[in-house]
Amino acid sequence: MRENRRSRAGKKAGIALGGILGCLLLVVGVLYATGTLQSWRDARELNRACAGSLAAQQIRGALGSDEVGARDTPVDGPGVLASCRAEATGGGTGLSIQVRRGSRNEGAMRFLRRTGLSAYSPPVSPLGTWPGVLLNDVGTPRASLWLRCRGKKDESLLVTARLDRGSGGKALSGDRRRDFAAAVTATSRKAAGAFGCADPEGGSLTGLAGSPRDRPVRVTEATGTCAALRPRSRAAARAGLNHVWATRPAGSAPVEDCVLTTSDDPQVPGYWISAYYGPYAESFANEVAASRVRGERGQEKDGHLAWATAECPGTGGRALYVLRGTVDSDVTGPGKVPVRGDSAALRADLLTAFARQSAEQHHCRDVKAP
Repeated sequence: MRENRRSRAGKKAGIALGGILGCLLLVVGVLYATGTLQSWRDARELNRACAGSLAAQQIRGALGSDEVGARDTPVDGPGVLASCRAEATGGGTGLSIQVRRGSRNEGAMRFLRRTGLSAYSPPVSPLGTWPGVLLNDVGTPRASLWLRCRGKKDESLLVTARLDRGSGGKALSGDRRRDFAAAVTATSRKAAGAFGCADPEGGSLTGLAGSPRDRPVRVTEATGTCAALRPRSRAAARAGLNHVWATRPAGSAPVEDCVLTTSDDPQVPGYWISAYYGPYAESFANEVAASRVRGERGQEKDGHLAWATAECPGTGGRALYVLRGTVDSDVTGPGKVPVRGDSAALRADLLTAFARQSAEQHHCRDVKAP
């Protein structure tokens, strides 16, 4: 009799357990079928990657999908604090983020695709009023920010972001550009908190623009980063330089460009003039110019290179202003700069005007020009 009772009790327990397991499997199946389980996994990945510094909502907006996962990626180079990649489920688009100490800037110029003194490199534009720049030429859009930490002398963070798209080949449109910039800046703010960077300088995305290459204007009408060259338009014209690519001046941008282009084609660069501040100045001198840019000012006698410097507040080093001749072998032949009247005097005059204007915007002093 007892054995029958035990047998019946065992059967009931088995049935109950089976029912519970069946319900669990049903729940799991429903969660899987509706995508709830995947969404939960994606959210957990986004919250964990890059030490919890990803701005999930803005990342989803930049990738154009509500289904976005993330993973940490191998650290590349010294000073890297976090490296990760967010991807839309199913592939096609991805956003790579890296956070590093500002004092360790290896790769900063390579990230901005500046690998040689005479090579073409896409021009940058300000990241709104944030202390960063946007590279929105054809191909892979990129952004780089330099966050200085208040109360910590010479301490800062560099945050870089690269958007990989399955379609590629085109610059970001206005809305997509803003979504990308919003993801980068929101993530930068979270990264500052995650890595102890107190009260970093922020900003807004007001005035966010596309590639300056898309809007060439005549030197006589130059504004923004090229405004100081307007009084030198005749000298530039004699050298075969009639147009410029310019952006609005922003005292917060750590890199600024003013590109003079040829009379024959406003899409062919002749002289490329840039300003580099903080770690970007050090990175350019070490990564691109190697030992060719030395001292506070100078010019290569037989080259197409001139440089100037200035002392700037809170940067930990002198700002660097560089004029370089850009070679387009398809247009001019190997090693030839498309500037008909190239001269040391013209290079020095153009660079000095640009450097003084940029230095004033960034509250720098003691400009040393060739």
